[in-house]
Amino acid sequence: MSAQVTRCIRILALLSGGRKLSTQDIITSVADADTPRVSQRQIQRDLRSIEQAGVPLVCERDGREQRWFIPSRFRSLQPLTVSRNDVLALHLLKGALGAYTSTRIEKDVGILRRKLERLVPGSVFLSEESALDVSPGRYATAVDDHVMEQILFAITDPHWDRVTYRSIHGMECKTFVVSFCRMINHAGRLYVAAWHPKYEQYITLAADRIESVERADDVTDPLHVFDERAYRSGRFGVYDGAVATVRLRIDASASDFFASRQWHPSQQITRRRDGSLNLTLKVPLSAELVSWIVSWADVLEILAPKQLTSICRDKVKRLMSTADL
Repeated sequence: MSAQVTRCIRILALLSGGRKLSTQDIITSVADADTPRVSQRQIQRDLRSIEQAGVPLVCERDGREQRWFIPSRFRSLQPLTVSRNDVLALHLLKGALGAYTSTRIEKDVGILRRKLERLVPGSVFLSEESALDVSPGRYATAVDDHVMEQILFAITDPHWDRVTYRSIHGMECKTFVVSFCRMINHAGRLYVAAWHPKYEQYITLAADRIESVERADDVTDPLHVFDERAYRSGRFGVYDGAVATVRLRIDASASDFFASRQWHPSQQITRRRDGSLNLTLKVPLSAELVSWIVSWADVLEILAPKQLTSICRDKVKRLMSTADL
């Protein structure tokens, strides 16, 4: 690619952002290690070339300077440049969009997916069908369209909502006031983190079990400001409960792997001389924590609390008892 073509692309990228730039501004912005010196005459030629290519540049006098810009109605015609660093982020975004299948925004997500496909074609993820073979699977129930719309609206424009929520067995519904904070994609299901003003704590609601959402204009309490760290600190995954100090011993064979990951915001890691490590977490003794610990039973030992040891032992014992049937 010639130096002029490279400069023209950079100039287009600059002006497409809506800024009004002088010739000197452009000279400073397009210079790099390969072309540290760019003359005013070169930039003027570049601007003429861009105009001749059909891009509607406008020159506006600002005191003694002339400033160049692209009118807002034409900026969408300019190419969107994608750097190497952008490519991975865009692929990750494409992969995350699958969580919104069977929701109110599925159509909008499909439009976005097609736009992303033009920028970064192909996929770096397994297909959904293959992934389901080795994952916990997706929940078959869909989120009500109106509920999804109200949740999104409440998160982007914070206010109090009155929510009717169905129990896990579908036998009863409860109605209470919350402030929706964030949506969460976890193990193939959409959840919503919300603040419960009555109990002054965060709760996590499965989006597909929300029966209705109505704006609670009669609630005059000050709006809650979401604190993500505080939300995560009382959970392991999306499940909450009474928080306990959990101490685990990780074998040397798995110590590097465990040390390289953040399992929870509260984690503390201490390496031992024999290569093993101690992992301390302040987490609820939830079913998800128990399942996680049992899955690592070959490289992990529970040091505390004793209650967690008993819970995990009972879970494994129950599993093994069924093998004799």
